[in-house]
Amino acid sequence: MTGRRPARHGRNISVQRAPGGSATIVVLWSIAIASIIVAATQLVTWRTTVLGQSAVGRVQARWAARAGIERVIATLGRHTETPDADDPMSLVRDLEFDWTGSLESGSWDIRHVAEGEEFRGPLDLHSRMNINSITKLQLGELPDISIDTVDSILDWRDEDEEVQGIGAERSFYEGRDLGYVPRNAPFKSITELELVAGAWPEYVRGEDWNLNNRLDGNEDDGENATPEDDADGRLDTGWAGYLTARSIDSPTGRSGFPKIRLTADTDTEELMEVTGVDETQAGALMAFAETANGVMGPLLSIDLGELVGQPAQNTGRSSGRSTGRTSRNSRGSDEDAVSSLDTEQLRAVFAECTMTDFTGPDRIPGKVNLNTAGPEVLALIFDNDPAIAESIMALRQSRAEGITSIVDLLEVRRIDPQLLSTVADQIDVTGWVYSISSRGISRTGQEVEIHAVVDRSTLPVKIIEYRED
Repeated sequence: MTGRRPARHGRNISVQRAPGGSATIVVLWSIAIASIIVAATQLVTWRTTVLGQSAVGRVQARWAARAGIERVIATLGRHTETPDADDPMSLVRDLEFDWTGSLESGSWDIRHVAEGEEFRGPLDLHSRMNINSITKLQLGELPDISIDTVDSILDWRDEDEEVQGIGAERSFYEGRDLGYVPRNAPFKSITELELVAGAWPEYVRGEDWNLNNRLDGNEDDGENATPEDDADGRLDTGWAGYLTARSIDSPTGRSGFPKIRLTADTDTEELMEVTGVDETQAGALMAFAETANGVMGPLLSIDLGELVGQPAQNTGRSSGRSTGRTSRNSRGSDEDAVSSLDTEQLRAVFAECTMTDFTGPDRIPGKVNLNTAGPEVLALIFDNDPAIAESIMALRQSRAEGITSIVDLLEVRRIDPQLLSTVADQIDVTGWVYSISSRGISRTGQEVEIHAVVDRSTLPVKIIEYRED
């Protein structure tokens, strides 16, 4: 029969479909993978950008901090080259002015803490006593110090192996296998003090764990982070707040010229011109300097003629010393008598002369600056007498120029010539070594702190310690 379709015989005939569905899945997966790659690339790029910005910020902060250091160095150099001998506080005021400044990329901040209080500008290390010249009695007045630790400090810095009192010498350290022995020479830094038996870091550093003379966050948070502190907004600087190993005695006079060393070969005419002494006084000063007791202090309490065994002539000019005697030679004449030094002559002699030999290789320990030392350090010098310390503070605060000579202390009621002469080799009216903690801050908020110790006793000003935090 025509027109009929052939019958199917039960066979399964497969139908071919277009491959469009698989292609779509592949495309979607490709897009997803590409998106992940792009996102990862963006993340890496963003992190790289952030790290780059952070690195740039730290560089900017570092150079801002260094700019602060250089600003202070420039001020110190200027005052060393052209000092104002009649106004020691002019340097202090200028350094306070340098405490902050800015560049196009950042700014700096220079501060320090002294006896718990914060001050602007760098720290005068001559506001502290030099550990290489402090006496046993003065060491014994430090807070939380024991007698054996005092003796051990003296044993560390002396030249011999003899144990002082209940101190510690080489055998003590070797017996405990500490890996080091006493230096038997002056301390090089305040951190070296921590090697001494009994001088634990918590005593030496107090709360100032990084010894930057600034109150950091971890030093004012109680027990949350090292070190433990009082969280009272004040920085306890431990023994390091009283002591330094960096201060030095300078061969430079208050005028900016080298001091005249009093010896038998001193230029008499120069000595007379600079100090205002007469020829007989000049000769007596030179003769006394050559004696075994030739130090500056006795000039404050003993007549110049008496110091050299010559007649002393009363000139009617008083320096606060006992100058009421008039001695004559065997012929009844005072022609060869030595006039007592008056106040102005004493000022000039202490400002421009020395009996110290600065030609040796060793640094001479520095003196305490009466214009920057706090009451606790001043009390240590004067028999632990806080009344004298407060009187000195009042004296320097009463004058814009501060204390211009140690002779000024004779105006303090509790200080007589004899007491002043015993501490004359420990005090001065200016500082030569400064500690600078300069914190640089970039425009994006990154911070870098540079800590430097600089010495202005000779020109150019030298950096003698440097670290970055």
